[in-house]
Amino acid sequence: KTPIRPHTSRPPGLASSPQLMASVASRRSPTASEAGTAMMGFAEAELNQLEEVVLSKIQQRVPSRLSEDNFIVKSFKYHDLVDSGSVDFMKFKRAMAPFTAGILDQDVRMIFDRYSPNGALPYKQFANEFVRGSRRKGGGRMGGPGSEMALGSEAGNQVWEGPEQCLMRMKGCLAVLGPRAIVALAMSFREVDPENSRTVGQNAFEHVLLQHFTSESGCPVQAGQVAQIFQLFRQPYSPGLIAYDEFLQALKDDPMSQDRRACVRLAFRRLDTTSEGMVDLDKLINSFNASRHPQVSEGGRKAEEVLEEFAETLQDSVAFRRGQRCYPSSLVAWEEFEDYYKFISASIDSDAMFCAILQRVFDLDKTPDQSVESREKLARPAAGIPGKSRAGLHHWQSDTLPTNLSRSQADQSGSINQVLEHSRAIIARKGLRFAVDVVQNFFAADDDVDDFLDMYEFRRACQQSGIMLKESEEEACFRMCGEGNGRQQKINLQKFLRALHGPLSPQRFALIEDAYIVLGGDPKSKDSEVNPSALKQNFCAEGHPMVVKGEMDPGVVLGEFLDTFSLLAHVLGGCQTGAVTFPDFLAYYDLVSSTIDSDALFELLMSRLWLGQGEPESVADPASPVRGHAASQAGGSPSKRWAVPVEALDNPLARQRPPAFVGGVGAYARGSDMEPGGVQDTHRRFAKGPMASSMDAPITKSQIVFNETETGELGGVVQRLRSSLARRGLKGWKLLGERFLQHDHRRNGSVMRLDWQRLHRSLGLGLSPEEQEIVFKGFSVTRRDGAMDYRECMRSLRGPLNERRATLVHRLFDALSEQGPGVSTEKLKASFDAKNAPLCLVGTKDAASERQEFFEAADFFGVQGGFDAQGFAEFFNMISSTYREEDEFKLMMTAAFGLPSGGPFTGGS
Repeated sequence: KTPIRPHTSRPPGLASSPQLMASVASRRSPTASEAGTAMMGFAEAELNQLEEVVLSKIQQRVPSRLSEDNFIVKSFKYHDLVDSGSVDFMKFKRAMAPFTAGILDQDVRMIFDRYSPNGALPYKQFANEFVRGSRRKGGGRMGGPGSEMALGSEAGNQVWEGPEQCLMRMKGCLAVLGPRAIVALAMSFREVDPENSRTVGQNAFEHVLLQHFTSESGCPVQAGQVAQIFQLFRQPYSPGLIAYDEFLQALKDDPMSQDRRACVRLAFRRLDTTSEGMVDLDKLINSFNASRHPQVSEGGRKAEEVLEEFAETLQDSVAFRRGQRCYPSSLVAWEEFEDYYKFISASIDSDAMFCAILQRVFDLDKTPDQSVESREKLARPAAGIPGKSRAGLHHWQSDTLPTNLSRSQADQSGSINQVLEHSRAIIARKGLRFAVDVVQNFFAADDDVDDFLDMYEFRRACQQSGIMLKESEEEACFRMCGEGNGRQQKINLQKFLRALHGPLSPQRFALIEDAYIVLGGDPKSKDSEVNPSALKQNFCAEGHPMVVKGEMDPGVVLGEFLDTFSLLAHVLGGCQTGAVTFPDFLAYYDLVSSTIDSDALFELLMSRLWLGQGEPESVADPASPVRGHAASQAGGSPSKRWAVPVEALDNPLARQRPPAFVGGVGAYARGSDMEPGGVQDTHRRFAKGPMASSMDAPITKSQIVFNETETGELGGVVQRLRSSLARRGLKGWKLLGERFLQHDHRRNGSVMRLDWQRLHRSLGLGLSPEEQEIVFKGFSVTRRDGAMDYRECMRSLRGPLNERRATLVHRLFDALSEQGPGVSTEKLKASFDAKNAPLCLVGTKDAASERQEFFEAADFFGVQGGFDAQGFAEFFNMISSTYREEDEFKLMMTAAFGLPSGGPFTGGS
C-alpha cells in the first residue's frame, strides 16, 4: 500500500478562512497580460495559500491506493489525448475544475503561469512540484533559481518521473548490464544489513541506490526519486524500514515461464545424480561448459570470462540468500539454484535463448540414450561369437570366449577406411544437397566453434546425417582423428570430414584448377578472387549430361548449384569478402567429388559445366590440352555448345539465312580463278560426255564436296535409319544383323525384296513403303540377281569415323591387342567395365543391362572369336553411332576399358 503523504506545510484552518477567500476573489484580471502584471504584484503568501486550498481539495478525493501526485497525473492524462506529457491552459482548467470550484479563472491562470513559463505545462513535473510545495517553499517560477532542476534538462525529466516509471527504468538498466549488476546490488544490501534482518532504513537504502545507479551506469537516480521509491515499499508496521527482498523482487523479471523453469529443473536434475536436492558448488562450476555458451560461439566473449562470471555471481547469489550469519556450506540447494536463475532471468530476452544457454552450458542436449546403450552392452558379449567346437574326441575347444569385452569379436568390423567409404556411398546415393546437409549437421554440432566434437556431439551429428556406426567404429574414428585421452578425448572436425570425403586425386584437382582459371582466377595466388556473378554466367547447365538427355531442366541444375554453393560457403565461413577464392571453390568441388565415384564422370561434368568442351575448333595444344583451353577462356565465359542462342528464340518462324561471304573463292568461281592447292569440285552427277572431266561444267562450279553414299534420297533415308538404330543402342545393331542372316537363305550376303519388307516390319524401323523401296533399290543396283546387298547396307549405316574418334579406336585396339594381329572376344569382354560406360555414369542405364548388351553384341559380331583391325573398327563404328557427343564416346573408349583419358579435349595420345 502507498501511504498517504502527511501535509505539514499548510496551517490548520486555512481552507475555511473567509478573509483569504475574499482577498483572492477580489483579485481579477480580464486579460492574460493583465494576469501577468497582477502576478508580479500579487503577494507570494496569498498565492501559496491559494495552492494549499486547491491541494486540500485534491487530498479529499485521492483514494488510499494512490499518491497525490499520481492522482493529479491521472487526471491530466484523461485530457491529454495525444499523450504529449504537457497541456495548455484550457486543458489545465478542465483537469483542475473539480478542485477549483469557487476560484476565479484569473486565479487559476496565475497558478498555470507559475508552473508553465512557455505556455505548455508538463503535468508530471507540475504534480510532483505542486504536492511537494517546492514553489511555495523556495518561491520563484519553475526553472528559476529556486527550483531544483531547470525545465527541459534530461536530469530534470528523470527527477519528475513517477516512482513506478523510475523502477521500470532501473529494471531495464539492470537487464542490459547483465547478471553481475543485479547480484552486485543484492550484495550491497547484504553488506548494509549485518544483522540479516532483511530490512534497511531510508538512509541505507538511499546510499545503496545512489551508489549503483549513477550517470556512469546509464540510469542516474536522484535522492527525491529514492525517497518516493522508499515510500512505495515502506513497511506498514515499521514506517522507517523496507524489506529489500521485496524491492529486489520488483527489479527481477516477471515470474519465470514454464519453459524456463522446466529447463532450470532439468539442469539441476542432471547435476543432482543422488537425487538429494543438493549439489556441490564445485561440481556446479566444473559442469558449466562455458565454451558452448552462445556468446562464446559467436566470438563476443571468451570462455574464461563467462565461466568466471557464472562462478562469482552464483556464489554471491547463494551468499545473499543465506545472509551474513549463515553456516558456511559448499552445497547448493534446489531453491538456491532456482533463485539464482530468477535473478539473471531478466537479462535474457527470449525463452528460446534462455533454454538454449542452459542446454548448451550444462550439456542437456547430450544426454545419452540409456535404453539403447544398455541393450548394446547386454548384446555385445554374445553377438557374433562363433559357436564352440570340439578340439578332440571328448574335449571342447578352450578359450572361445573373449577375455576383453571392449575388444570382443562382436566389435570386430572392417577397417575404418571401409566404414568411411560405405558412409560416403550412402551420402552419394542421396545426392549433393544431402552431402551439404551432412556437413552442416557436423558444423552445427560444434556449437562452441573450436573445431572439435566430443562423443555426444559426434553421435548426434551422425544420427542426424544417417551415419550408423558401431561403438568400435566410433572408437576407430576418434583414434584416427581425435585428440586427448579418456573422457576428454575429442575428434577433430576438419580432419574427420576430410577422411569422410576421401582423398582428392591429382587429376580431379587439376580439373578444379582449370575450371577456376576459366572463371578468371589464379589458383596459385592467395589474393586471387572471383566475383560470384561470374559463377552464374560461366556455369553451363545446358551441358549437364542429364539435361542433354532431356531428363532434367537446366534451371533445376543451375538452382541446385547456386543453392548448394552458397549454403556450403555459409557453413564453412567462406567468401568472407563477398568474392569466391580458390579455397572456397576447391572446398565445394571437394564435396562434389566425394559424391562421384568415377573419375570419368567427374571429368565429364567439369568439362561440360565449366571448361566448354565439345567444339572441334576448340581443340588445344596436345602437350597441354586442358591448360591451353582454360587459359584461352580465362577472360570470358566458356563456349556453351548446348546453350540455345538468344537470337534463335526471337522469331521461331524466321528462315535460316546462309552465312555472310567473308572472302575467298566464290561458289561460282571458275577453275582459272581458284587458288593453287584449293579444293576442287568432284561432283559430276549432271556432267555428260567429255564434260565429265571438265572444270567448266555450269553445275559443278561449287566448292562443296558431297558424300556420294549420303546424298539424294538414299542418303537421307540412310541417315534416318541410322538414327533409329542409334536410339536402340548395340542391341538394335545386333538385331538387324541377326535378321539379315536369317533371311539370307543363299548365304551370299543378300536378301530379297519380300524378306527386306518382313525384316522391316519385325524390327519396326519406321520407314515408309517408298523409303523401303529406295533402300532396296539403292543397295541392289550393283547386283544382277535383283537382291539387296545387306553387307553394303550395314557398311553405309555405320558411316565413316571422324579423325578424333578413329584415333580413340586405334588407341584402344593397340592397348587390347598388345601389338598383336587382333583382339579376342573374351579379352574385349573382360576389359569392359559397364559401370564406367557413359549411360551408366549418368544414370540412364544400369550396369547389368549394359554389360549384357555389350557382351551379346561382341559375341555376334566377333569373327571366329575375335576382331582384326578392320572388324574392330567396324564394331566400334556401330558403338560410335549410339553416342552423339564426343566426350561420351571418349568415355566409352577410355574409362569403360580402364584407359587414361588423356585430357578432356583430345582424342588420346
